[in-house]
Amino acid sequence: MTAKELWSSRTAFLFAAIGAAVGFGNIWRFPALAYEYGGGAFFVPYALALTFVGIPMLVLEIAMGQHRRTGDVGCFGDMMHERLRGIGLSSVLCGFFVTAYYVPLIAWVTRAFFESFGRMKDDWEDMDGSDATAYFYDRVIGMSTLDGDDVRPTRVVWTNVFYLFVVWSIIGTCLAFGIKWTGRIAYVTMGLPIVLLVFFFARAVTLPGASVGIHAYIGQWDLSVLRDRPDVWSTAVTQIFFSLGVTFGVMTAFGSHCPRDAPARDNSIIIALANSFFSFVSGFAVFGVLGYLKQYQEDDDANFDDIVQSGPFGAYPAALSTVPGGLYWVRFLFFNLFLLGIDSAFALTEGVVSVLKDSALGATASHRTIVCGTVSFGFMAGLLYVTDSGLFFLDVIDFYVNFVMLLVGFVKTFSAGWIYGMTDQIEALGSKVVLAYIGTTFGSVMVASCIWFGMDADTALAGFVVLCLCHGAGMYYCDILLVERVEMHPGRGWTLPMIRRELMLGNVLKLKDELEGTVGPLSYGWAVLIKHFIPPTLLVLFFNLACAKNTDGQSDFGHFAGYEPWPFQILGISAVIVVVLVFVVGAVRPRYYDVLVSNRGRRGGDDDELSSSDAAEVAAITAAGYKNAADTDSEHSSSSSSSSKGGGSNGNGNGNGNVNGSGSGSEEVSFEDDTDYSELKDAVLPVAVA
Repeated sequence: MTAKELWSSRTAFLFAAIGAAVGFGNIWRFPALAYEYGGGAFFVPYALALTFVGIPMLVLEIAMGQHRRTGDVGCFGDMMHERLRGIGLSSVLCGFFVTAYYVPLIAWVTRAFFESFGRMKDDWEDMDGSDATAYFYDRVIGMSTLDGDDVRPTRVVWTNVFYLFVVWSIIGTCLAFGIKWTGRIAYVTMGLPIVLLVFFFARAVTLPGASVGIHAYIGQWDLSVLRDRPDVWSTAVTQIFFSLGVTFGVMTAFGSHCPRDAPARDNSIIIALANSFFSFVSGFAVFGVLGYLKQYQEDDDANFDDIVQSGPFGAYPAALSTVPGGLYWVRFLFFNLFLLGIDSAFALTEGVVSVLKDSALGATASHRTIVCGTVSFGFMAGLLYVTDSGLFFLDVIDFYVNFVMLLVGFVKTFSAGWIYGMTDQIEALGSKVVLAYIGTTFGSVMVASCIWFGMDADTALAGFVVLCLCHGAGMYYCDILLVERVEMHPGRGWTLPMIRRELMLGNVLKLKDELEGTVGPLSYGWAVLIKHFIPPTLLVLFFNLACAKNTDGQSDFGHFAGYEPWPFQILGISAVIVVVLVFVVGAVRPRYYDVLVSNRGRRGGDDDELSSSDAAEVAAITAAGYKNAADTDSEHSSSSSSSSKGGGSNGNGNGNGNVNGSGSGSEEVSFEDDTDYSELKDAVLPVAVA
């Protein structure tokens, strides 16, 4: 099997990764969310989500892909447990669902761009916001044939089928030549939007009335929304997820093409900050123009609600068409949106291609064959969105993907922070205390979430009190179990703080140490966030979104936006079920996914040597083979001194434990036990991940 293809340079990787992160959402969704959620107040949850959720998860994905030299399926199946391959597959599946509706959106933009040179060349000069919106909805998308309130599809818009084919052909052509050419193309597809953004920004802030729009964007700070609209927190996190591309398998795939010693942490921070800076500046470019439009219409009583709701294809291009050289600004807008969209489409498709190339299929099919098959399947999936109801299908699937991506993000970080190294913790501390600690952490969060989001009254304080009481009681029980463990083996030099630290952080620090061996330094705080902050936070946000209700008091899940059950709600719910089912099948029947991991994927990309984690596992299994499960506790205690000087030092897994992980210079403590835990890997982990 050929070696993993690498990026042509670090700059090419950064441009491609930033291009994957920056998309339509940066141009319009982020500024619109800021306006909707209290102006500058939205930056509070957004900044917190970026710092404490987005960047750590981005580091995790890039570092794992870089370390194992494979995609999401191989990373979670090899580093964590074979039963967790379904997590990687679920992640990539979410990315494919997004790609299926994202490419038709690019096709609509492409059509609008070319029509600005033809049938719409003269019409843009006399368009207002409502005319532009009607043009895009009725003519470009083809919604004019829908019958009133019945928005179920009635026809296929064949012109859009053609543009869908064109866009997928461009994606396939660019990906067919390998990751090096993808990186080189990113210099154009990401470089030009940066230049165009500068021009849009400069033009927007110098227009009459721009200050009014900018004030609506960031000048007002309605902090009450942080309390009165709790969905702002879920919205901020999903905006970060969508914008950075985490939970889609994209960044893991991109990281797998980096040199193993590339600085994963530094690269992740650069990508995240560049993405957020692009969003921030875009807000000025958008709302400066919208403020000008309000003044141009000479309607002082109008607010921005209707203008913002018209989207980037209504009021915004209509406003640009009224400035000097307006038609060229409209064309630049559509061209800019095309470039931003195509970059993200490259990345989402590459996530699927990477999984297929790392599978057994990659050993028999060429790169171009895999790309052609992926693009063809994506084109067929996109046909749903080039009907006259395409926009409504997009709206529904987008909501349900937002819903499930929080769950995928939770399972990803739970696997990294809790499942990784669990067998070592069980051998050291016993299964009872390890599972009790998991139950304490997440059981208390679920109980509190039921109080917060399951009751109509103001239950914020009550939920917090219950959270503290449940967590405190659980930790007290865990401490009792740990004290019993210390007293049971007085000759092993254990102390309560020592084994409490092993329980709380031992496994995730081992993950940190393993990744640091190749990808460079990772902070202690990163390990804490991956285990103790991000998984509980995502679980709370998932409950928050799951319990959200519409204006009729019905749950959004199954009744989103009042769409008909068939086909809209059923298709959306089916997408959620498929993603969850893919994970469950992997947890219950891991061998079903063996075909998705090649020999190179299992070795972490090394052709001649085992990876460090594989070598450690072999050593641990070897050491376990020499354990005498029949020894009694008294016999074991009497021989503990001699065993620690003899056979106990031969292994690096089961013979000795290290409360500080695998780092050098930390205090070594014998974690030998009387019980044979060799079967717990397949007995306990399925229960934990399920």
